[in-house]
Amino acid sequence: MHALLLLAFPAVHLVEQGGPAAFFTFASVVAASLLVVIVVANANRGELATWTIPVRARHTALNQRSRRAAFLRLRDPGAPGRSRPRAPGQHSPAA
Repeated sequence: MHALLLLAFPAVHLVEQGGPAAFFTFASVVAASLLVVIVVANANRGELATWTIPVRARHTALNQRSRRAAFLRLRDPGAPGRSRPRAPGQHSPAA
């Protein structure tokens, strides 16, 4: 149980061993680490934002292209390579 406590809360061990000075040292290291993480995250945020513009533009272009392609058959049903619908035959149930 003591080992789990030390893994979860290393500052408890520092306070037991070195007193308040060790605790404040540990707290300052944690605060400095957190500050570095925040600075790096903010620095990379601008770089990530520049990637979103081309992705958004590509997404919009693909959506527009798919919408146009969906109705291409309706615009020109007699285009070369397209099969023409046949009239129902005499054995058809619709006739």
